[in-house]
Amino acid sequence: MSAESGAMLHVILLGDALGRMPQIRDRGPGHLENRLLPDWKHEWRLTLIRADDVINRSTLAQFPEAATHVVISVEGNRAIAASGMLEGRADTYEDALARLSFAADQFEDVIRSLIQAALRTRLPVAVCTMFLPHLKNPVQQRAASTALAIFNDRIIRQAVEARVPIADLRSCCSEARDYSPQALLSRSGLTKVATLIWRTLHDSSRGGEVSEVFRQ
Repeated sequence: MSAESGAMLHVILLGDALGRMPQIRDRGPGHLENRLLPDWKHEWRLTLIRADDVINRSTLAQFPEAATHVVISVEGNRAIAASGMLEGRADTYEDALARLSFAADQFEDVIRSLIQAALRTRLPVAVCTMFLPHLKNPVQQRAASTALAIFNDRIIRQAVEARVPIADLRSCCSEARDYSPQALLSRSGLTKVATLIWRTLHDSSRGGEVSEVFRQ
């Protein structure tokens, strides 16, 4: 696998956070890629590969040979749910923090595995932080946002260690219209996120000495 002259022709989306993006991409004229890159002279593709497929198989066989770039973006809601923070009540603050820390440890193992798999392709790689939740219950929103900060810290730590650029999705999706009723990203939100990801891939230097952070 190799990217010719840095051309972004086939992006692999590794994870599950932006699973609706391929659906929006395929909706005929005015689809996502054209809106993001109106002056781009080449057609480009987006392929979604779920994190579990890579981790369970421990192989790169499922990565398309024509891939030119890899983006890692993992679902924040699943990470928070794994902590059990929004379900039941902890007996003590210590118990709640210990439970959250244990879930973050497991999550960090997943991120580390995904980054290692992506780097083995020898393609330009970018890692995304998780965008903020959008919950109707204000108490759950505050709790989820606090938990998400811990998981995002693990993402940033692994990205810095691997020296890959970071697309900080926390800087996106600040408006209600950026979310769908199902607490997923709407077309507006996905467009903002995809624009930041594209800029991160386009502007970052491959194999740099430090991990750059890109914000909206």
